[in-house]
Amino acid sequence: MLTVLKTLRTLVCYLLSGLLFILPFTLLALWALLGSKWAFNSLYSLDVLICSICHGTHLESISARSYRLRNDKRYLYQMLFIDLLAKPFDGADHCERAWRWEKSVIKHP
Repeated sequence: MLTVLKTLRTLVCYLLSGLLFILPFTLLALWALLGSKWAFNSLYSLDVLICSICHGTHLESISARSYRLRNDKRYLYQMLFIDLLAKPFDGADHCERAWRWEKSVIKHP
């Protein structure tokens, strides 16, 4: 039960952080769905920013972090939820693909 509460707390933190960006996020999401690479990159940047605010991470998206920490039930639940939301747009295993892409592209110091 404690794990579920921690997961909910983290998701609420993401949502509260995201509320600061809700209008830009909505507009960018619509534009990205129409094929704008700039809008997609901007959405990704907001994702990384929110993850950084909530966890103090460096250049890591919420999806990649959720997959990387999936052995912790808190992040496993979070990963499953994100994968469910992303499935219609990005197919199955969104978080794993995000983690693999970030791992191959971003070189951490």
